[in-house]
Amino acid sequence: MFRSAFLTVATLASALFALSSASAHAAALPSYDAFGKSAECVALRKQYPTLVGQHLKIGLGGYTAGFEAPAKDDPSKIEGLDPDLIAYMGACLGYTHEFQNVAFNVLLTGITGKRFDMGPNLYVTDVRRKQVAFVSSFAVIDGSVIRKGNPKKLTSLDTLCGATVAAAAGTYEAVTLVPQATEKCKAASKPEVNLLLLQATDASVQAVMSGRADIYLTAHSDAKALAASVPGLESGFTVDLPILNGFPIAKENTTLRGAVLASMKVIQDKGIEKSLLDKWGQDAASQRPAADAE
Repeated sequence: MFRSAFLTVATLASALFALSSASAHAAALPSYDAFGKSAECVALRKQYPTLVGQHLKIGLGGYTAGFEAPAKDDPSKIEGLDPDLIAYMGACLGYTHEFQNVAFNVLLTGITGKRFDMGPNLYVTDVRRKQVAFVSSFAVIDGSVIRKGNPKKLTSLDTLCGATVAAAAGTYEAVTLVPQATEKCKAASKPEVNLLLLQATDASVQAVMSGRADIYLTAHSDAKALAASVPGLESGFTVDLPILNGFPIAKENTTLRGAVLASMKVIQDKGIEKSLLDKWGQDAASQRPAADAE
């Protein structure tokens, strides 16, 4: 998956409710207009005058709760972390934009082929970096879902020896985290980690609740939302992953790359990104210095 395992419709509704409740605790954010009038943004519009008045096409490869998804009260409106960040960048740089949703497998070719100017935040991987450049600004933090009270006393990856871990097939948790934990357990002459591969989030949740699994590893944002919406569960330990999220942009589009990077630095300097990360359930602690991750 490009972010993490998909949620089923029922779980997604609960997760979105949890995220919307959490957003009430996010720090106050400046209006787009006020941000655009800041001295830093005025200077950036002078530095990148060709972007002022441009209409950018932003490709989306599907919808992901917390990142970009139709608003419940107005499905024609796309809301989430990415739309907010893109709107703040637009207010700063002077561009307008529209979203176009396509199949995920043609998103990057749409950027390299100039159908789209930019895409949503995606995992920055070596394979993708061969196709496009990225402006990254936050890391992936993995989380966990456990039964209330943490009966198995699972507090880190190092405590998983002998435990049964639910994870979605093909995810980073299943193909990297659990095998790494198992190797450590074997080296310490401890029982191996048991991996329970499941295809849907609901199945993983049920596995934890029924005792078939002791813990479910998934993205931290998903773990928090599930713990908030499913009685009997709580959010467990977190793991900082060596993966960044970034906006994909064509390598040769150096003007847009430079402008997006510069505006993201301003957004970070003013504390906006951390507030948005909290608002949309991604966790302010995941912010990393904005960088061109070509």
